[in-house]
Amino acid sequence: MTLVQNFVSHNASERPESLFIQDGHQAITYGVMDESTNKLARALRRRGVTRGDGVALFIPKSIPFFEALIATLKADAYYLPLNLGSPEQRNQRILAHSGCRFLICTEETVLEAERLLQAVPEVTLIVLGPDLAHEDSAEPLEFENVTGDLAYVLYTSGSTGEPKGVMITHSNVSNYAHWTTDYFRITPEDRLSNHPGPHFDLSVFDIYSAMKAGASLHLVPPEASLFPIKIVDFIHEHQLTVWNSVPSLYTFIHRAKALDGSRLGTLRVLTFNGEVMPTATLIEWMKACPGARCVNQYGPTETTCASLFYELSEIPTDPTVPIPIGAPLAHTEAFALSDDGQLIKEGESGELHIGGAGVGRGYLNDPERTRNAYIPHPLDTGGGSVVYRTGDLVALRPGGGFDFVGRKDFQIKVMGYRVELGDIEAALSSLEYVSSAAALGIPHPRSKDIRIVAFFVLHDTRQTIEDERIRSDLQKLVPDYMVPRVFVRLDDMPTNPNGKIDRSALRALGENGDG
Repeated sequence: MTLVQNFVSHNASERPESLFIQDGHQAITYGVMDESTNKLARALRRRGVTRGDGVALFIPKSIPFFEALIATLKADAYYLPLNLGSPEQRNQRILAHSGCRFLICTEETVLEAERLLQAVPEVTLIVLGPDLAHEDSAEPLEFENVTGDLAYVLYTSGSTGEPKGVMITHSNVSNYAHWTTDYFRITPEDRLSNHPGPHFDLSVFDIYSAMKAGASLHLVPPEASLFPIKIVDFIHEHQLTVWNSVPSLYTFIHRAKALDGSRLGTLRVLTFNGEVMPTATLIEWMKACPGARCVNQYGPTETTCASLFYELSEIPTDPTVPIPIGAPLAHTEAFALSDDGQLIKEGESGELHIGGAGVGRGYLNDPERTRNAYIPHPLDTGGGSVVYRTGDLVALRPGGGFDFVGRKDFQIKVMGYRVELGDIEAALSSLEYVSSAAALGIPHPRSKDIRIVAFFVLHDTRQTIEDERIRSDLQKLVPDYMVPRVFVRLDDMPTNPNGKIDRSALRALGENGDG
């Protein structure tokens, strides 16, 4: 495995004039990026950045963000991207918990950055500007870091409400980038989207696939996500060949009737990750883009973006059948254990465990959480290897590979029956008039009995669908005990900053209801 900053240097030596990043009217080539980050890395070292330091990045998704990212790696440090859209207190907690010694911002974000550092004055602020690295050499640097060193830390939401920092190494990223470029056959001629924010692990696919292959990365402006037609226009304008986003965005575009196949003809890869893709949505995308490969990627942040994958060979015929999450990618192991610790058999379900080259180093400055989630391999009699307990329930498919069943904490009991909320969501999403759906088990406000509450958005928001019709349609798909007691119609499904369904917001809605 290689240090990931060498991806840029290699492409700079092979094709210095090739486009690396396009951000609106601004663009940068591999050659210019390599030289500018050599200079910036020297400036960071001069400011005191050394091997193993954490460098927080408080910069919007832009060319300067990627310059800071690559320069941080070249300075032998690791980067921690902060979400500029997060509350100030959350970012302060992350900075304090992480122990980062430095924070890089731009002149545009310096006032916000200074406010952040009032709570963590021990962090040194570095402001990107024309004079920061003006006198430094653009010659290649000698690196001290090794492949087992950290490349980045991403903070995700913890079940206790406290964010946790996932540690990912150069070798973790390198393994994933080698697989993506090989499996998707990404070349310097490809043009990849970058829709997720850099604080979200889906962006790892975009960034490092492009960087490894020498392809170009096209930054989707945040405001485009508010208007589905603008996403389609962006794909058409930039002649993108690879699109990657959360399934919610695919559904958003489909529901808005913006899915225009005549403007999506350059796409040869559609891939998605982060949550369950409604089969009904994927059917329409595959019809609109008949020449594109459609690949479901599955994987927690803790295992470097994706660990399993499933490519659809044909358009599904039954919208009620979920898309499999498939089999492990290269140098990855996946197995599921029953409640009594035995390997599951075909048709059985159990908790998914992941091992291999993508498993990160644990949670930053959090040994207890690390011990609970990164455990000794239960099937390795020789000892020494570690696997990640995902908390996800999967079923073993005939012939191998897995179907996603749901989260262990998404299992509830209703009338003595064990219910997978994911099954209900899949059934709801398959109804022709529903564009997106979620189901939660919520205590009744008076009796405290658990009842199933369904939240849904209609394809046509002007349409009126009675609860009794939904209930009747669902009874044809799931047992009576799985039919929700309460239906909550929404104009839009709430999402968190990463574009996933915000289940905390839904739970608050459900708990405040009286049905």
